[in-house]
Amino acid sequence: ARYWIDMRKAAKKKKDDAAKDKVDSDDDSFEVVSIGRPQKIASWSSNCRAKSYGGFVDAVCDKVYVVPCWIFLLSTIPGTRLRAVQYATLCCLILAEAASGTVRFRAYFTAQGVQAPSVVGLDFSTSAVKADGIGKAKQTLEMVGSALFVLPWLRHAGLLLLSLAVPLAYESVRRKVKRRVIYVVGTDQGGNDACHKTLKFWMQARGMGSKLIVGVVGKEKTTDMVLNACACSAVDEVIAEAPEKVDMDFITSNGIDYVLCPAGKAVNIANDEVVFEKRILQLHDDGIARPVETKSNAKTE
Repeated sequence: ARYWIDMRKAAKKKKDDAAKDKVDSDDDSFEVVSIGRPQKIASWSSNCRAKSYGGFVDAVCDKVYVVPCWIFLLSTIPGTRLRAVQYATLCCLILAEAASGTVRFRAYFTAQGVQAPSVVGLDFSTSAVKADGIGKAKQTLEMVGSALFVLPWLRHAGLLLLSLAVPLAYESVRRKVKRRVIYVVGTDQGGNDACHKTLKFWMQARGMGSKLIVGVVGKEKTTDMVLNACACSAVDEVIAEAPEKVDMDFITSNGIDYVLCPAGKAVNIANDEVVFEKRILQLHDDGIARPVETKSNAKTE
């Protein structure tokens, strides 16, 4: 037994050392090193799914267990005064968890190839793939409540816990399907039309919301940039001949919630009114997006 334990520790250490030296293809420092033979390089989508797989499975496993249990428990409800309450509670939880599981599967298999940036200063919380604090509290109430609901002498206590889980379940679903429209200016990020840096920026912007709009400014190479943006799976809509500086009228008329730009570019794409309303987000090199509060801050950053 000690031999196999030592072998597993050695294999794990070797794997961890290899993981430290490995750089994924979505990293800015990634370079293809010639080794004299064909190399397999995982795509951005494969890397993103591999990183979020554990959180996705952890969030889905509870639904795979409790939903069939609740469907079975519907047939065991006795004819008491609380019969209607028990039916309503279990049916609401079944519908909420079925909707939550559907959203999780869709979000996992349609996720962009890069991780969405973290946002500081605004509530951009989402739990489409990985469970958050509300999801953990809901899961605890559902598991303990279901266990107590099975026992006849503790059925009322279980019903109370399951009833408390209902609003949390619907709040969890609401967070997953929250609508948020992000707008970016489709200028070139790396010297070529729709280079990998531009595509990565668009994917990051799409991961922050439910819809991504790309604005193409100017008349030169407009057709090429529009077609490149339309061909990107992360882009939902393209606005040709967009204004160089967006204002609140443009944001309101197109249903835009936030404008995302690289660090130091806020002063070039929005007027003072948009900045004052905290509708401009700057994406920094550390992968964190922060709202721009004043023009002086934008120039400094």
